[in-house]
Amino acid sequence: MKKIALFGICGKMGKSMLSELILEEDIIIAAGFDKTNIGTDIGVLTGREISGIKVTDNYEDILLAKPDLILDFTGPEIVYKNILWAIENKIDLIVGATGLKREEIEIIKEKTKKSKNKVFIVPNFSIGAVLMIMLSSMAAKYFENCEIIEMHHDKKKDAPSGTAIATSIAISEKKKFNSSKLLSDEKETLEGSRGAFSDGVHIHSVRLPGLLAHQSVIFGSKGQTLTIKHDSIDRSSFYPGLILAIRNLDKLQNFTYGLDKLIEI
Repeated sequence: MKKIALFGICGKMGKSMLSELILEEDIIIAAGFDKTNIGTDIGVLTGREISGIKVTDNYEDILLAKPDLILDFTGPEIVYKNILWAIENKIDLIVGATGLKREEIEIIKEKTKKSKNKVFIVPNFSIGAVLMIMLSSMAAKYFENCEIIEMHHDKKKDAPSGTAIATSIAISEKKKFNSSKLLSDEKETLEGSRGAFSDGVHIHSVRLPGLLAHQSVIFGSKGQTLTIKHDSIDRSSFYPGLILAIRNLDKLQNFTYGLDKLIEI
């Protein structure tokens, strides 16, 4: 039986994953952490019977619950602090929140190496999205350039998305398309019109109501383009990847980045 503390339990992702996790026979939700609905029974969040577990914003309450694992679906304003706290208190952690800076990830990696617990950072739990990244990495060497268009709901706090950044990194490991954002004879008549620039790849972010999570990776060469596209139309699409991460965490090294480490193609 695995005891889990769910951080960001009151958010859309947290509540969606909570409604699935409580159905698992070998998982107990031992604590819920959030900045809203403090003191609310977590059973209320899913419309089920009272559980006796109340939402807290206090780390000490989490320690009292003695979880085996923290699932973090908070936001960029607190996720880094949460991770450092979990490492310090030797609690395994799976991170679904995005917005971590590269230098923060490097610090987390080094601290985890010196600890006995595991930190698994997953920019996207959708298995389809992970396959999109892996296939994009495979396709990169056959094309002359590449750009990414990522589209999310208008409540997403970070841009570009963690998935888009992870995609650009994976592509650049196979081929570096551009050394600078603009070509020598290229000019932005409106600043930012060429999007963001990450690891030789341009990234364009769209935020609109009605969207959930969507990304297109567009490759181009003479006379042809290739688009690798993925759409998450419901948050339930993230659960198979989450449960895959939970069930296989013990097989991973102390620090792991990306669900692709558990997927073979």
